[in-house]
Amino acid sequence: MLRGTGGFRGLRKPNSVVSSGSTLSRVILLGLSLASLLETAPKAIAQVEAGTSRVLLNKVAVLVDKSEPSYVQYGARDLGAYLSEISGEPVTVGSSAEVARKCKSIIVIGEKMAGAIAIDLGSTDQLGDDGSVIRSLDKDGATVVVIGGRNPHGTNFGIATLMQMIRADAKSPYLNGPVDIRSKPSIAIRGLQTGAWPLKYPYAAWKEQDWDRFIDMAWVDRMNLLLLAPLFEILPVPLSAEDEAYVQEVRRIVDYAQNKRGMEVWVGMPANRIAISDCGVHDPHLRPYWINGCQKDMNPADPQQFANIGKAIEPFYRIVNNADGILMGDADPGGWPQSPLSEQVKIFDSARKLLNRYNIHGEKAKLADFMWIGWGRHKFFTSTDRLVTGFDWTDKNPDESDIAFMAETIRNFKQNLPEPWDVFVGMTPYLEASRKESVLNKTIYFPYGAIEGEPAFPATNINLARVREVLDKEAEYSQLSSLMGNNQIMLLQFPLTYYFFASTWDAANKKRSEEDILLAASEQIYPEHKELLADSFLALRETDPDKIRATSARLAALVNEGNTGRPGVIGRYLFPDRLVVARDLLTQLDIRAARQTLLKALHDKPDIAQCAQLVEEYFDKLLSWNQNTGWEKVIDTGIWTQPIYDQDKSLTEAISRLKEILGKGAPYTSYAQVNAFFDGIANDLLKKYGQNSVMVGCIEPLKFAVIQAQ
Repeated sequence: MLRGTGGFRGLRKPNSVVSSGSTLSRVILLGLSLASLLETAPKAIAQVEAGTSRVLLNKVAVLVDKSEPSYVQYGARDLGAYLSEISGEPVTVGSSAEVARKCKSIIVIGEKMAGAIAIDLGSTDQLGDDGSVIRSLDKDGATVVVIGGRNPHGTNFGIATLMQMIRADAKSPYLNGPVDIRSKPSIAIRGLQTGAWPLKYPYAAWKEQDWDRFIDMAWVDRMNLLLLAPLFEILPVPLSAEDEAYVQEVRRIVDYAQNKRGMEVWVGMPANRIAISDCGVHDPHLRPYWINGCQKDMNPADPQQFANIGKAIEPFYRIVNNADGILMGDADPGGWPQSPLSEQVKIFDSARKLLNRYNIHGEKAKLADFMWIGWGRHKFFTSTDRLVTGFDWTDKNPDESDIAFMAETIRNFKQNLPEPWDVFVGMTPYLEASRKESVLNKTIYFPYGAIEGEPAFPATNINLARVREVLDKEAEYSQLSSLMGNNQIMLLQFPLTYYFFASTWDAANKKRSEEDILLAASEQIYPEHKELLADSFLALRETDPDKIRATSARLAALVNEGNTGRPGVIGRYLFPDRLVVARDLLTQLDIRAARQTLLKALHDKPDIAQCAQLVEEYFDKLLSWNQNTGWEKVIDTGIWTQPIYDQDKSLTEAISRLKEILGKGAPYTSYAQVNAFFDGIANDLLKKYGQNSVMVGCIEPLKFAVIQAQ
């Protein structure tokens, strides 16, 4: 189960239990000292603007009881650091009344600390595990802001909620007040998986501190379930020194998310794919994956191959023994053709035994199936020397037969797999399988690609429709209270990630306009330039190249200045530097402007030379981005075989016009004319970029489209 006393959060009990006598005496003493302190504290000034008072947070102290768990303590310190970054003044965080002396404002964190100064939070029974009360009040001449939940997890996300609410006037932080809110999530389980193909840093190959900053950002957005996909299947055993250090790093990342941010953490891996070599790359952060000859899929029906699976995964269960759960995919990667469901259960049962043996949570550690294509559902495959690929799958899938297969999979787990186990639904129609088998309360809804497709050419997505669609679908199932998203390249997807988690926390956000969402997401990054950032996001869909360039010029000035102003609640965690969002957005705007310039010109009467120049300029910008992000590696390995340029109706119309121009007024355009046009462009681009990227990603598909154009 993922909820309730024995389910979600059931593994990490709040480490706040102390003897009742010591707690009572500490509360009495703290209450007395705070009462005398507040009588003499300077009164905070409330400024009124348009009927709304400001709760000023200057000269502020943060109080948190020592018995609160580590993630609440860490959140309190982070809140203090954020306020200090804004004001330029030190903010003391502690549990003693002495830390608040001479402070104008006090932030009180947790129900125990609130009780110590005689503040009644009221009933918290309706807040659930993650909800909180946040109130501001004047008490004995001082301004007090109090945050508390029914349990420490609620208090933890109350801190994150408060940090989202903080505004600033120059160096004066404040809240729009008075504040009296009871905030709780619309969806209980709010998860995210992020990871990328073997791209360049910082789009992939993150350092440990980068993972920590990503977790910080996810916490601010009030995510409570993290799925890591550390690609253990590329690490051959016995582990090299570099590979073991990498696995130890994963363990520390799990620990950070759990104990610094209060999250539940799962680790994902294929059921039967293992490494047989390191591909000649010693650093696992840079190692290619899913390559024939480097990794191999094992047939669980073969005793030796089944034993190989156990040997390959044992080190990961032993070292990363703090994970709350293990998620194993049924295919892609992995799987075995025509293998019966009994073989899948055999693999899961083996994993269960390893969890029971090594994991610190013992039998409470969870195991789940990622329902994607389905175990054993590959089409023709006979080679045992190649990775298992190819499925009996079309654009019409998943259909009723696929739903029935997933229902059969669930029944097989019920009959043959010891609890606890769960299912992650990778495709929306499979929710019906969970409903039919009455396991919606054991289901994580994980509609892969809702935030960002994968694999997908690196680009910021601002289309809210897909996210809104899965939010609506989740709401249709009353017994379901989970939604998980995935980011291929997290640093490019802040707008949709914000929308996703804002809406999972409060369903009312689902109906907000695109402009409102982009402005709110931008405020979290660069609050002093939020309008410019929001305009730049919107310009990614602009069709007028002159308007795109006007916005791009404003953003370029900000990037060239090198100062984005005060970082927002998300912007303060950006890596490798705080300019990364603006810089990447500027590059994408340049690509968009080049594309739209080409399309605009083709509506007029350009000559062939002008057309060649505009096509080459557009492709040059695309290929430069392709190279800088490292996407060229994905093309080189044959994983990506599609165009890297945007395809839509306007491009189709422009291609037809280009074909007419190349025909020079003749009733038809010959292959030789088209080929000669693209040969010149290709020769220039091949001097700067790799052949696969130039020809597969740009030249050949556009040339073929021109040939086929009507």
